[in-house]
Amino acid sequence: MKSPSLKEVIKPLKLLEEEAYVVFEKENQAHEIEMESYRVQKEAIKKRMGKAADLRNTLDIGLAKEELKILKEPPPPLWKRYYTNDTTIEKMHELLSQNPRGLLLYRDELMGLLATWDKIGHEADRSFYLEAWNGDDSKTTDRMGRGTTHTKNLCISILGSTQPDKMLSYFHQTLSGFCNDGLLQRFQLLIYPDEVKNWTLIDKKPNILAQREAASIMKGLATMNFCECGAIQEGDETPYFCFTEQAQHFFYTWVTDLECEKLRAEEEPIFIDHLAKYRKLMPSLSLIFHLINVASGKERGAIPLDCVERATAWCDYLEMHARRIYEMGLSPGYQAARNLARRIQGRDLNDPFDVRDVYRKEWAFLKTREEVEDACELLIDLGWLREGILSEGRKTKRTFFVNPKVLKRGNHE
Repeated sequence: MKSPSLKEVIKPLKLLEEEAYVVFEKENQAHEIEMESYRVQKEAIKKRMGKAADLRNTLDIGLAKEELKILKEPPPPLWKRYYTNDTTIEKMHELLSQNPRGLLLYRDELMGLLATWDKIGHEADRSFYLEAWNGDDSKTTDRMGRGTTHTKNLCISILGSTQPDKMLSYFHQTLSGFCNDGLLQRFQLLIYPDEVKNWTLIDKKPNILAQREAASIMKGLATMNFCECGAIQEGDETPYFCFTEQAQHFFYTWVTDLECEKLRAEEEPIFIDHLAKYRKLMPSLSLIFHLINVASGKERGAIPLDCVERATAWCDYLEMHARRIYEMGLSPGYQAARNLARRIQGRDLNDPFDVRDVYRKEWAFLKTREEVEDACELLIDLGWLREGILSEGRKTKRTFFVNPKVLKRGNHE
């Protein structure tokens, strides 16, 4: 029951948006009155300027000009946003320019969102969200219709769910290298729970106190003044938190183990890319846990050791789930398809080729007819190959033609 669970998680954000909208409505009503006053004053000044011009009164014209310079149009109120369900990247950029703390993009069916990024006309979507992963980059776009949009902090979180079978096609494309641009590895909080073997009916009242506490913490985070809570700000730069001395030494030990042991011991390149992003994940989780504590009324200041220890425990937990998910695409059958894909891009096979052309070379995972046929079937599904029949006298032979786009990509890389 993934959807009901996520809806419960989103409820506090919905409440924050509803409260913000009430404030926006009141401010908008006041803004309409201010705008009417602005228009009346502007029109009155322009009339005086017109009369002065008719009388060639340069002094009054000058005074009217100064009044127009001083008179400023009231800025429109902004609806403070916390999340969105469906948006174009242009609108998302605009929303981020108005909400510099960032936004959550929530989609119940996550694969549907990722699929739209691969459609014609959405080529820029994928790179936009890749850029937003850092959370502290600025972005400026200039368009004839929309004008200039500047975002100081391009910061987006993505929350969603899906089903294992819907993930397979996307994972296969990524793990085969066809579209491995690092997007998959940026989903660092991946969770693949165990299947419920023995279903049990549970009918309990919700923990109202816990719900209220969670909502209170989220509201505290939304309104928090980070500098008052111990963050350091240098000039106009974004405020930042430091570790305590104990926490800093713990981090040094942890990151040294990550670089010298864990990453070097891992054999699968794509999972190395995933683990390498834990350099950011662990400190990020440490900060999140610390800010939750601050919002709960606990000690402010630098990030303490217990938050860092909790973050490392979470990294261990998330690594186990990530391994389970990646293994869906790293089974022997997909290893065979990946190896065949590399051989095709390396032009180690003729175009077209048949099954025998492959297994006679005795490449890893491609040493039998069955292994080669399974690999070819998968690459057909992914658009790398097209099946054909070649006639040789009375006999026919199954052959495979290579997608030219695959070879072009190989030359580019």
